[in-house]
Amino acid sequence: MAERKVLVKYYPPDFDPKLLPNNHRPKGKQDNVRNMLPMTVKCNHCGSYLYIGTKFNMRKETVWTENYLGILIHRFYFKCTYCYAEITFKTDPKNHDYIVEGGGTRNYDPYRDAKAAEEVLKQMRANEEQGDSMKFLENKTHDSKKEMDILDALDDIQQLNRRQAQYNPDDLLKQLFYDRDANDLNEEIEKLNEIKEQFKVKRLPDESDQSSYPDIKLNNYVIQHPKRQEVNNKPKFIKKQVEARNEKLIQQMEDLQIQESNPSKKRICLIDYDE
Repeated sequence: MAERKVLVKYYPPDFDPKLLPNNHRPKGKQDNVRNMLPMTVKCNHCGSYLYIGTKFNMRKETVWTENYLGILIHRFYFKCTYCYAEITFKTDPKNHDYIVEGGGTRNYDPYRDAKAAEEVLKQMRANEEQGDSMKFLENKTHDSKKEMDILDALDDIQQLNRRQAQYNPDDLLKQLFYDRDANDLNEEIEKLNEIKEQFKVKRLPDESDQSSYPDIKLNNYVIQHPKRQEVNNKPKFIKKQVEARNEKLIQQMEDLQIQESNPSKKRICLIDYDE
């Protein structure tokens, strides 16, 4: 028994695809499709109306003798539901519409005429402005004035709506609470930003940058910064040794402060600079 789902097919070594029969689709073949009417059509034979959105079993064919910018045009055949007379229409890709060819008449669509009239007016205006700069300036001024009038009318309507608006205490309290919550939220965000700035971790400078480690000056004595001293000497201390050395330096600073308070005691220099 053969497999139900064949994933890999066997091709013999002497297989030649050129010997396969060419099943080309004939150009005049029609397909049976289920389609909806894109517009309301009146049957010319019985006078009945077939409304937009009605489903029909139609026959579709491709019009090979016509095309628009390489887009194929399709023709549809369907029958009237009352007298069974055949009605045909085809696609119109140029105008994004349909054209009734025979057997029926399309109902009047006012928006189609308005759109066509608007396009004609635009073309006439472009032709007038093409060689006349004064006409172009006049049309531009007229458009600006019309736009300003529309904005003024809109502003008047908004002011009228504000005067006629009715507020109840619940809405006012709700808006007040919303504003207060928004202010509290902004204050919390500002405080968080300040805290982040205080605890912001700065990047440590390179070892070659000795100017970032200034000396500690105390009256006539200068105590070299421990970091700068490490840069000069470049010893490889472990963590505990560095901590012990820092504690020793702090103790020396305290002794120096005691000497400043008691001038009778001998003053000593804690660190000698090597040239």
